Amino acid sequence: MFLRTLLFSTSKHGRVIESLHVALYHNETHQNFTTWVYGERDQLMLGSGLFVGETGVAANHHFLAPYDSKYQFTEGQYRLDVVARLHGDRDAKLLFSQELTISREVAAALAEPATGLYFEWGPDAKRYLPYVDKRPPLPDPEDFIGVLAALRPGKD
Repeated sequence: MFLRTLLFSTSKHGRVIESLHVALYHNETHQNFTTWVYGERDQLMLGSGLFVGETGVAANHHFLAPYDSKYQFTEGQYRLDVVARLHGDRDAKLLFSQELTISREVAAALAEPATGLYFEWGPDAKRYLPYVDKRPPLPDPEDFIGVLAALRPGKD
């Protein structure tokens, strides 16, 4: 899961997020995405101890399911909750909740390798609209090395 968001604190002194996770609900299933990483592509940091002041922190947030999870998206209604544990608080806080829909066609497309599902805000529709992106497979590194060897100067 990936989110770009602005987190801010209404406290004059700010707050520290000890942990952040995404909980996804679909029908009778519930999956937590517990590994939290934030930052830009070239400087990702494992989430923990993020200070959030009054002016806020805008960042990319990535959430991964536990390594032993084999979560699959299927057709239907989902509820995505973003949950934070703040330093000094006994209980976690729900920061954001959003209903999302995956159609039969989108679910079928997600069964294909290298396919991702994105939701973007539609201001006229006043909801998040899905779109599917299929990326070409990455080239095999062995093939690339073979091409470089063939191009080497002085080769017979």
